[in-house]
Amino acid sequence: MTYESLKDNIKRMQEMSKEIYEFTSQLNIIKNLDSAEKTIINDTEKKLLDETIASLTNQFIILNNSIPQLIEGIGFYKKLESSEKKEIPKSQQKLIQVSYKPSQKETKISLTITDKDKKEFLENLSKSNLSISRLKKRYFAIKGDEFLSRANPYAKMSNKFFKKISNNLIAKGYFERLNKALRKINSNFVLGTYLSMIFFSVVLSFTASILIFIFLIIFKVSLIMPFISLVDEPFIFRFIKTFWIIFAIPLTTGILLYLYPTSEARNLGTKIDRELPFVTIHMAAIATSGIEPTSIFKIILRNEEYNYTNVQIKKLMNLINFHGDDLVTALKKVSTASPSAKLRELLDGLATAITSGGSMYQFLDKHAETLLFDYRLERERYSKASETFMDIYISVVIAAPMILLILFVIIGSTGMLINFLGLSTGALSILIILIIALLNIGFLAFLRMQQPEL
Repeated sequence: MTYESLKDNIKRMQEMSKEIYEFTSQLNIIKNLDSAEKTIINDTEKKLLDETIASLTNQFIILNNSIPQLIEGIGFYKKLESSEKKEIPKSQQKLIQVSYKPSQKETKISLTITDKDKKEFLENLSKSNLSISRLKKRYFAIKGDEFLSRANPYAKMSNKFFKKISNNLIAKGYFERLNKALRKINSNFVLGTYLSMIFFSVVLSFTASILIFIFLIIFKVSLIMPFISLVDEPFIFRFIKTFWIIFAIPLTTGILLYLYPTSEARNLGTKIDRELPFVTIHMAAIATSGIEPTSIFKIILRNEEYNYTNVQIKKLMNLINFHGDDLVTALKKVSTASPSAKLRELLDGLATAITSGGSMYQFLDKHAETLLFDYRLERERYSKASETFMDIYISVVIAAPMILLILFVIIGSTGMLINFLGLSTGALSILIILIIALLNIGFLAFLRMQQPEL
């Protein structure tokens, strides 16, 4: 046995220590969750973590037992063999090499262990190999040799202050709609953590709004527009004009954070709907070969064009491979948490076709025709709407401001405009230019939101 054998053993032990640390951390997080959050964690997952940690620990001990003999066998010269036969101490056993591949994508690993530990090592290896590959995909974020943690500092800080309040509200049955939205967008945060983050953000924004209010009052800074000034006004009027900031900023922050998951789920559903006709056509083409239903989804996952639909299919495959659900049960679970109504119809229809023994190809083929027809209608509606928006844009953003500007110039020359609005010609020009700029930005943003991506 050479220096390379010792090096390989130590390198593998380092990798095992990282895996044991990560899996133990995840297990501790699960054990420390409150009852409101534990419902999301599957019991099979906790059992798998326990078994994997135990198996890795046993492998680590076996590799560690071989190190003293490996070190003893390393030297600058080879010892002469004695003619006298010496008994091998019980503490020393014959060293052998064991080679295996953790997965198809990884390279072959060769390790050196004692002969007596071979059977135990291989048993632990067979138990842990598949489990480790599954858990790595779920809990590890690895780039090269980098070992990353999933902890979020902001979420930790939020839980520190508001975890009890959030869990009490959840226990009373509030925020069920928010919980469903979080599951639809595959959020990394459970409901309790996300609620704590909302409360913490509101407190921070409230503190910031008080500072802004004090700044405006003390320094008499112009507010919103250059021509709406607080400089020459008494303290009481400045206070009344700016007091709303203290409540407006935190209230807006809380509402936006609360509505974000629902808005994102709706946006994600729209993107899935645009991919779904082509996904269904692809599935129907695969189904003509009479392939097993689960294999259809595996083939679809290899296609990198279906970015949003593949996320839902990955959830389906994880339920089958990781949680041990059958295909019909997995289809119904993914359907329930899907952000797309059309995808829910497709998955529920597939579950019904499989249960009733119907033809998957016929179902997928007919469903693909319906989805493609809807897709073409959507494109036509967008084309018609674009023409309407163009007419509105020309009327509102181009023609109307020009007419108003000419009228204001004519009226302004008489002095009536200044007396009526209290605005100078320069301030009026700035106001009109600003309104035109905002209208242009609004139209561009609206068209971008309405534009289909495919």
